[in-house]
Amino acid sequence: MSDAETGATDPDGDHPSSADAFATWAASEPVPLDRAALSIAAHCRGEGVDEAAALAELDRLGGAVREPTPDAVVDLLFNSEGFGPNRGGFADPANSYLDLVVSRRLGIPITLAVVTIEVARRAGVALHGVGMPGHFLVGTPDPEVFIDAFDGRIVDRSSAADIFARFESRHAFDDSFLSPTPSTGILLRMLNNLRTLHIRHPDAPSLLAVLKLLTRLPGCPLDEFMRLGQALATLGRPDEGARTLEAAAERFGGSDAEHLNNAAVRLWAQLN
Repeated sequence: MSDAETGATDPDGDHPSSADAFATWAASEPVPLDRAALSIAAHCRGEGVDEAAALAELDRLGGAVREPTPDAVVDLLFNSEGFGPNRGGFADPANSYLDLVVSRRLGIPITLAVVTIEVARRAGVALHGVGMPGHFLVGTPDPEVFIDAFDGRIVDRSSAADIFARFESRHAFDDSFLSPTPSTGILLRMLNNLRTLHIRHPDAPSLLAVLKLLTRLPGCPLDEFMRLGQALATLGRPDEGARTLEAAAERFGGSDAEHLNNAAVRLWAQLN
């Protein structure tokens, strides 16, 4: 059965919100990266996202890989199918939405990496994300071989270090930068990209939309809840912000809970 067929229903079978779906997928083991990324698109765009169509296309691409090797995946995606970088519109939020990346064949390093990982998985090739500072790569079963999905090519460790130097010239390269990035780390980086776009692009999702997903990630730090509570208060919804902080306090406990509850009290005071 294809991923599109198994993914046609919602995680709990009862049509949860896209934010709830995201939380379910992000907490799964293993994380279904394609479904979680599609939930980001559905939540942040606030409009219909044809998740089944995107999954079906990923299925088709996976079935079209000629042999289960990283080279074959790269050849299919970046030669035969024409996936590539949106160099002229790098800041376009569409580059961060998996369904649009699949349909337009354009993206940024991290979303092109997600396509590569998911197509490879369907073809029986185990790839993983590599969240190198400044540029996102894809790791292969060979620890010396990586895929630069933005340029659509295979690179070795030395070439990966050269790529790092182009984007992070002020810092020295460290081999730890090429360690695997877990799926939740990929989702976090996608959301942080959208958070950055919110500041400078008129078509970017609202900060509130991004923060709501960030706080649904397992292990989300306290600071993100504080930002969400303040964002709600800024929008004239301090009561909702206070309830959000109180719920987070129950999740954290200890001195963190006290800090969150104190912030909630300050938001409740805005209603007086």
